[in-house]
Amino acid sequence: MLNCLTGYIGLTGGVGTAESGLYLDALPGINPFNILKAADGGQKNASGEYSAEKVFGDVQQRAIMKFRTFFISEFNRCFKLYKRENVDCLICENKELLAVALWYLTGAEMCEEFLRSDRINRYTTVDRQKIRELKDNFTDYFFAELSTSVAGIDIAGSACFENENPPECGGIITVIETCP
Repeated sequence: MLNCLTGYIGLTGGVGTAESGLYLDALPGINPFNILKAADGGQKNASGEYSAEKVFGDVQQRAIMKFRTFFISEFNRCFKLYKRENVDCLICENKELLAVALWYLTGAEMCEEFLRSDRINRYTTVDRQKIRELKDNFTDYFFAELSTSVAGIDIAGSACFENENPPECGGIITVIETCP
């Protein structure tokens, strides 16, 4: 897992401060009360109480793994990058640029946690249809932010390619001139 992203997005009231300054519960529709209500038996603290931090930790881990996969896909739309180390290096080197995309993906993953929880229903806390819509919105924002962020990565100035040549864009757009 990308350790550089662990704790990069935070949870208000959690342990420490988010390095990015972005907190999951600052997103609309996500609050500590609902996060706590989404906890299941495996997400209890040492005292045996349900823990919002445990829920957040599980969601964060899944979001980071998905983020890496989506990053590779978006990056490879132009560049071809096959080495795992280079991918992880690029993500960590550009985490400030990628922070908002990760924030929205974490929000979408938290909505997925709400939808899959047996402890949440519309009578106690949330309306599942609203959560589905929120998840779709967060997902759309994520892909838009990821595309913009990846386009802004400076490959030529990256320390991730010190001992090799950085990849060159394969050319998404080609111009063909013809004469009549």
